[in-house]
Amino acid sequence: MGKAIPMAIRMTTSMSRTPRHRTAVVGTGHRARTFTHALAERPDHVVAALCDPSPTRMAFHNRLLAGAGEPTATQWAPDRFSEMLAKEDIDEVVVTTVDAEHDRYIVPALKAGCRVVTEKPMTIDADRCARILDTVRATGNSLTVAFNYRFNPVHETVRALLADGAVGEVLSVHFEWLLDTRHGADYFRRWHREKDRSGGLSRGTAESPARSPYRLRRISN
Repeated sequence: MGKAIPMAIRMTTSMSRTPRHRTAVVGTGHRARTFTHALAERPDHVVAALCDPSPTRMAFHNRLLAGAGEPTATQWAPDRFSEMLAKEDIDEVVVTTVDAEHDRYIVPALKAGCRVVTEKPMTIDADRCARILDTVRATGNSLTVAFNYRFNPVHETVRALLADGAVGEVLSVHFEWLLDTRHGADYFRRWHREKDRSGGLSRGTAESPARSPYRLRRISN
């Protein structure tokens, strides 16, 4: 019989084989950069695949990954999404497409057994919402909607200061959200102005202020 392998070596070998979660980012526009950067910094995740109509945008995200010392991801067209999930052995999907397209990727990803994180809003109308929620219930798989602005480092710092009593007891909070001619007007320049893609400006422009109560509750609690 061969020599016994010391416990420390066995543990090191076992740990080195711990698999990384294989993530696909679907929709590689501006908002997706937040997720690509964050995933590249996590040792237990790898961005294995990108899915977008634009090879140029996917190439940009691959440069982000390479700059972070990560391997580049394979690039897939949207009509090959289900094929991508299977061939790339994806277990997590981040959806950052145009709002009206969210359900197109959320539903098959859940059915394939993936954990899904989608940008807000989850979708744009009641029928799509019902389709997504029915799939969550039928599969039992995880879907998270990313209202992640409440965890902005600035807000987290304010929360920590308040918790430490920097300003004493908080009795009331006043908050105003002003959409200026740059960010506010931008909704009218891009795809958000198209109701069939965003659900309409009444939804889109209300979305950012609507998350403010959640942010204030986190900061002040």
